Amino acid sequence: MAEEKPSAASYAPGKPSEAQRSFSVELDLSARSLKVQGTREFIDEQFARFEKMLAAKPKTRAAGKKTRTVKAKKRRGRPRAQKPKRKTIEPLDLKGGEGIAPLKEYVKGAKVRSNYERCALYLYYLQRVLGRKTVLHADVGECFRHLGVKVPANLQVCLSEAKRKYKYVDMPGNGTVKLTATGINLVEKKLFAE
Repeated sequence: MAEEKPSAASYAPGKPSEAQRSFSVELDLSARSLKVQGTREFIDEQFARFEKMLAAKPKTRAAGKKTRTVKAKKRRGRPRAQKPKRKTIEPLDLKGGEGIAPLKEYVKGAKVRSNYERCALYLYYLQRVLGRKTVLHADVGECFRHLGVKVPANLQVCLSEAKRKYKYVDMPGNGTVKLTATGINLVEKKLFAE
């Protein structure tokens, strides 16, 4: 067997062999970059890995990891108010109907002296005459408008005062208003007294 002799170029003084030479490559593709320095084989190996990375789609948070659900913290102090359940309320008909007097005729004989008494009268009509179980603040305001009477500047304050000062109405919440026993007596015995 014959031994191979190294060529003269590999023994040239001051000139490194192909395996000993150092190369460097730098790639920057905005989001991903590669900076490699080393022998030719090492650079080829790293470049192949980088090509695989470029071919793969970037992982997004939604595709990569499952997001964990965060438990709601226990709230201290006063409990939050419950949202009211929506009730379907039939439209307000103040023109009367079968056996029911219209609001205009009903209030003609009443001797009303204040808006508080007027609110109690309208509530009596809505609850007792029309038979509505749920009466809203807006329904009382609609009675004022229907009769052409000026609506109080703040109807809620007017109803609150009728509750606080005179005890004619009760306001259980969620925008509803109810007539109290005092309010019923006011309408039946005082406003329609002859």
